[in-house]
Amino acid sequence: MPIAGLLVLLEKPSAEVSPKPYPKLSTGEELRLLCRVNKATVAIKWKKNANDVIVRAQIDTQVDNKLSKLYIAEVVEGDSGEYSCEASNRWGTLARSTVKINVKSVRSKMNFMFVKLRI
Repeated sequence: MPIAGLLVLLEKPSAEVSPKPYPKLSTGEELRLLCRVNKATVAIKWKKNANDVIVRAQIDTQVDNKLSKLYIAEVVEGDSGEYSCEASNRWGTLARSTVKINVKSVRSKMNFMFVKLRI
């Protein structure tokens, strides 16, 4: 077997989430994350706070194109947390890239301004 072929077999997966850091979000705005992986990657998985299921997210994974997209149309405060993209190769070796998402309520800011004006 040629040495170049052997190197491809042993290549570790890689994952990189963007944008990083993520700009602050307010409730009602959209969240869009992109994860780029390398050619050694055979599977891509998103997690939020180490949980496998992200109920509110739409996920579009294209392993052949080496990318995965995570989208939430209208974020709520409960969408805040640590989002991770995990890439694995055929031997189960993992690479992980993580970004912290903070969602602030627009309503709480408006309520604070209203209370302040009434004083």
